Amino acid sequence: MVDINFYYLEDATISNLNRIFNSADIPFIRLSKFLNESPDIIEPELNFEEKIGYYNRKIGNALLDNFWKSSDFRVFLSKATGLKPKFRKSNHISYSPGDYSLLHMDESETNRLLVVYDLTKEWKHEWGGYDLYTSPDKDPLVCNRDFGSLMIVKLNSGDLSCTRYVSLKAQYSANIDCITYDL
Repeated sequence: MVDINFYYLEDATISNLNRIFNSADIPFIRLSKFLNESPDIIEPELNFEEKIGYYNRKIGNALLDNFWKSSDFRVFLSKATGLKPKFRKSNHISYSPGDYSLLHMDESETNRLLVVYDLTKEWKHEWGGYDLYTSPDKDPLVCNRDFGSLMIVKLNSGDLSCTRYVSLKAQYSANIDCITYDL
């Protein structure tokens, strides 16, 4: 079982994370080196999934599925955000060169807490594949690939998220565990 980096469990850090999360236009926090150790990356069984005009990617079971469902992680989320998230689903998603998701795939989503754990190694900025979060009348939040980082973002009904197009010049795939909690 993986463990949360002890730094993120200290009371002062949790308090600061909660303050940061709740003061942003789009409530979010991004935590580098979130886990004590990088999980052993095993190639999950992935299925090609495409909905033309919405997304093109490979998807399977989250690598850290049990961790995302654990009470330890839910307690951390609750303290860091001040919310009471309820686990909905988790997936491992892989975006190869030419793959994408588009913002409007989230149009029917309700209030949610989206958690993205980045398992992408050796990524270059020019390959694209960044995560994008938007909310009406607010500046978009754009996040580049960063191995081992955890992104937590609160999205309301009408807010959108996606992983943008990965350049055909990319030499690797962007790999993430993507977890959705209902609010």
